[in-house]
Amino acid sequence: MRWPKWFRTRAEKTTRTRPFDETALPEPVAPTLEQSVEEGMLLAEYATRMAVKNHIVVDTIQYGNSYDPAMHSMEAAAMLRELASEQGVAAGRIEEDLEAAEKLGGDAMHPHDYRKVDVDNLRLRRDAAVALAAALRAKADSPEELEALVERGRNDAWDEVRRAIEAGLDAFSGAEALKADYEREKPARLKLLIWRDLARLEEQRTGY
Repeated sequence: MRWPKWFRTRAEKTTRTRPFDETALPEPVAPTLEQSVEEGMLLAEYATRMAVKNHIVVDTIQYGNSYDPAMHSMEAAAMLRELASEQGVAAGRIEEDLEAAEKLGGDAMHPHDYRKVDVDNLRLRRDAAVALAAALRAKADSPEELEALVERGRNDAWDEVRRAIEAGLDAFSGAEALKADYEREKPARLKLLIWRDLARLEEQRTGY
Protein backbone atom coordinates (compact mmCIF):
# COMPACT_ATOMS: atom_id res chain seq x y z
CA MET A 1 0.00 0.00 0.00
CA ARG A 2 1.36 3.40 -0.92
CA TRP A 3 0.67 6.16 1.62
CA PRO A 4 -0.35 9.63 0.35
CA LYS A 5 2.50 12.11 0.12
CA TRP A 6 0.92 14.49 2.62
CA PHE A 7 0.81 11.69 5.25
CA ARG A 8 4.46 10.73 4.71
CA THR A 9 5.56 14.37 5.01
CA ARG A 10 3.61 14.86 8.23
CA ALA A 11 5.03 11.66 9.75
CA GLU A 12 8.59 12.72 8.94
CA LYS A 13 8.07 16.11 10.59
CA THR A 14 6.70 14.63 13.82
CA THR A 15 9.66 12.26 14.30
CA ARG A 16 12.33 14.94 14.08
CA THR A 17 13.81 16.19 17.39
CA ARG A 18 15.81 19.28 18.07
CA PRO A 19 19.41 18.69 19.25
CA PHE A 20 19.99 19.21 22.99
CA ASP A 21 21.33 22.70 23.68
CA GLU A 22 23.23 23.02 26.94
CA THR A 23 23.37 26.79 26.60
CA ALA A 24 19.58 26.91 26.93
CA LEU A 25 19.73 25.52 30.47
CA PRO A 26 19.25 28.08 33.26
CA GLU A 27 22.39 29.04 35.15
CA PRO A 28 22.46 27.25 38.53
CA VAL A 29 22.11 29.59 41.48
CA ALA A 30 25.13 29.46 43.78
CA PRO A 31 24.27 28.78 47.44
CA THR A 32 24.79 31.60 49.91
CA LEU A 33 27.08 31.35 52.91
CA GLU A 34 24.05 31.17 55.21
CA GLN A 35 22.52 28.32 53.20
CA SER A 36 25.77 26.37 53.23
CA VAL A 37 26.17 26.73 56.99
CA GLU A 38 22.52 25.84 57.62
CA GLU A 39 22.82 22.67 55.54
CA GLY A 40 26.04 21.72 57.32
CA MET A 41 24.39 22.25 60.72
CA LEU A 42 21.45 20.02 59.78
CA LEU A 43 23.80 17.20 58.79
CA ALA A 44 25.94 17.64 61.91
CA GLU A 45 22.93 17.69 64.22
CA TYR A 46 21.54 14.54 62.62
CA ALA A 47 24.86 12.70 62.99
CA THR A 48 25.13 13.82 66.63
CA ARG A 49 21.54 12.81 67.37
CA MET A 50 22.15 9.32 65.96
CA ALA A 51 25.32 8.96 68.02
CA VAL A 52 23.47 10.02 71.17
CA LYS A 53 20.62 7.63 70.39
CA ASN A 54 22.99 4.70 70.04
CA HIS A 55 24.81 5.70 73.23
CA ILE A 56 21.53 5.78 75.15
CA VAL A 57 20.37 2.42 73.80
CA VAL A 58 23.59 0.63 74.66
CA ASP A 59 24.21 2.32 78.03
CA THR A 60 20.73 2.19 79.51
CA ILE A 61 19.36 -1.03 78.00
CA GLN A 62 22.35 -3.17 77.16
CA TYR A 63 24.36 -2.31 80.27
CA GLY A 64 21.41 -1.53 82.53
CA ASN A 65 22.61 1.90 83.67
CA SER A 66 20.20 4.61 84.76
CA TYR A 67 19.36 7.23 82.18
CA ASP A 68 21.63 10.22 82.85
CA PRO A 69 21.00 13.23 80.59
CA ALA A 70 24.18 14.94 81.81
CA MET A 71 26.36 12.04 80.66
CA HIS A 72 24.70 11.93 77.27
CA SER A 73 25.08 15.72 76.98
CA MET A 74 28.83 15.26 77.37
CA GLU A 75 28.72 12.66 74.60
CA ALA A 76 26.84 15.10 72.35
CA ALA A 77 29.27 17.94 73.13
CA ALA A 78 32.26 15.73 72.33
CA MET A 79 30.70 14.73 69.01
CA LEU A 80 29.97 18.35 68.08
CA ARG A 81 33.53 19.44 68.91
CA GLU A 82 34.91 16.57 66.84
CA LEU A 83 32.82 17.67 63.87
CA ALA A 84 33.95 21.28 64.43
CA SER A 85 37.58 20.14 64.37
CA GLU A 86 36.98 18.34 61.08
CA GLN A 87 35.57 21.53 59.60
CA GLY A 88 38.63 23.44 60.78
CA VAL A 89 40.90 20.96 59.02
CA ALA A 90 38.76 21.20 55.89
CA ALA A 91 38.98 25.00 55.94
CA GLY A 92 42.77 24.81 56.07
CA ARG A 93 42.89 22.40 53.15
CA ILE A 94 40.54 24.56 51.09
CA GLU A 95 42.69 27.61 51.86
CA GLU A 96 45.68 25.83 50.32
CA ASP A 97 43.62 24.92 47.24
CA LEU A 98 42.48 28.54 46.98
CA GLU A 99 46.01 29.93 47.05
CA ALA A 100 47.06 27.51 44.31
CA ALA A 101 43.97 28.17 42.16
CA GLU A 102 44.49 31.93 42.17
CA LYS A 103 47.73 31.40 40.20
CA LEU A 104 46.35 28.97 37.63
CA GLY A 105 44.31 29.64 34.50
CA GLY A 106 43.09 27.36 31.76
CA ASP A 107 40.89 24.28 32.04
CA ALA A 108 40.96 21.77 34.87
CA MET A 109 42.34 18.32 34.15
CA HIS A 110 40.37 16.53 36.91
CA PRO A 111 37.71 17.42 39.54
CA HIS A 112 40.27 18.54 42.12
CA ASP A 113 42.41 20.53 39.71
CA TYR A 114 41.20 23.96 40.80
CA ARG A 115 41.79 27.02 38.60
CA LYS A 116 40.97 30.73 38.73
CA VAL A 117 37.41 30.00 37.65
CA ASP A 118 36.95 28.04 40.90
CA VAL A 119 38.16 30.79 43.24
CA ASP A 120 34.71 32.08 44.23
CA ASN A 121 33.44 28.60 44.97
CA LEU A 122 36.53 27.78 47.03
CA ARG A 123 36.14 30.99 49.04
CA LEU A 124 32.54 30.09 49.78
CA ARG A 125 33.49 26.59 50.90
CA ARG A 126 36.30 27.91 53.09
CA ASP A 127 34.11 30.54 54.72
CA ALA A 128 31.32 28.02 55.23
CA ALA A 129 33.70 25.57 56.91
CA VAL A 130 35.02 28.28 59.24
CA ALA A 131 31.51 29.49 60.11
CA LEU A 132 30.22 25.95 60.60
CA ALA A 133 33.10 25.09 62.94
CA ALA A 134 32.29 28.16 65.04
CA ALA A 135 28.56 27.31 65.11
CA LEU A 136 29.26 23.73 66.17
CA ARG A 137 31.52 24.83 69.01
CA ALA A 138 28.88 27.32 70.17
CA LYS A 139 26.29 24.54 70.20
CA ALA A 140 28.64 22.28 72.15
CA ASP A 141 29.04 25.04 74.77
CA SER A 142 25.29 25.61 75.15
CA PRO A 143 23.60 23.53 77.90
CA GLU A 144 20.18 24.32 76.46
CA GLU A 145 21.13 23.17 72.96
CA LEU A 146 22.70 20.00 74.31
CA GLU A 147 19.66 19.24 76.46
CA ALA A 148 17.36 19.55 73.46
CA LEU A 149 19.66 17.37 71.35
CA VAL A 150 19.80 14.66 74.01
CA GLU A 151 16.03 14.70 74.42
CA ARG A 152 15.58 14.14 70.68
CA GLY A 153 18.12 11.32 70.88
CA ARG A 154 16.20 9.79 73.79
CA ASN A 155 12.97 9.83 71.78
CA ASP A 156 14.76 8.24 68.83
CA ALA A 157 16.21 5.55 71.12
CA TRP A 158 12.81 4.69 72.57
CA ASP A 159 11.26 4.48 69.10
CA GLU A 160 13.97 2.09 67.96
CA VAL A 161 13.69 -0.11 71.04
CA ARG A 162 9.89 -0.15 70.80
CA ARG A 163 10.04 -1.25 67.16
CA ALA A 164 12.53 -4.00 68.03
CA ILE A 165 10.32 -5.29 70.83
CA GLU A 166 7.16 -5.17 68.74
CA ALA A 167 8.85 -6.99 65.88
CA GLY A 168 10.07 -9.67 68.28
CA LEU A 169 6.68 -10.08 69.87
CA ASP A 170 5.09 -10.41 66.46
CA ALA A 171 7.45 -13.30 65.75
CA PHE A 172 6.04 -15.11 68.78
CA SER A 173 2.43 -14.61 67.74
CA GLY A 174 0.35 -17.33 66.15
CA ALA A 175 1.11 -20.78 67.55
CA GLU A 176 2.92 -19.40 70.60
CA ALA A 177 -0.07 -17.26 71.52
CA LEU A 178 -2.24 -20.40 71.70
CA LYS A 179 -0.19 -21.98 74.47
CA ALA A 180 -1.80 -21.98 77.89
CA ASP A 181 1.31 -20.59 79.56
CA TYR A 182 1.75 -17.73 77.08
CA GLU A 183 0.79 -14.97 79.50
CA ARG A 184 2.90 -16.46 82.28
CA GLU A 185 6.00 -16.70 80.09
CA LYS A 186 5.56 -13.37 78.28
CA PRO A 187 7.71 -11.27 80.73
CA ALA A 188 10.62 -13.69 80.34
CA ARG A 189 10.24 -13.67 76.56
CA LEU A 190 10.16 -9.88 76.53
CA LYS A 191 13.37 -9.69 78.56
CA LEU A 192 15.03 -12.17 76.21
CA LEU A 193 13.98 -10.13 73.19
CA ILE A 194 15.36 -6.91 74.69
CA TRP A 195 18.77 -8.40 75.40
CA ARG A 196 19.02 -10.28 72.12
CA ASP A 197 17.89 -7.44 69.85
CA LEU A 198 19.90 -4.77 71.63
CA ALA A 199 23.04 -6.88 71.51
CA ARG A 200 22.56 -6.95 67.75
CA LEU A 201 22.04 -3.17 67.73
CA GLU A 202 25.27 -2.66 69.62
CA GLU A 203 27.22 -4.73 67.09
CA GLN A 204 25.72 -2.80 64.21
CA ARG A 205 26.63 0.55 65.75
CA THR A 206 30.21 -0.15 66.77
CA GLY A 207 32.23 3.02 66.43
CA TYR A 208 29.79 5.51 67.95
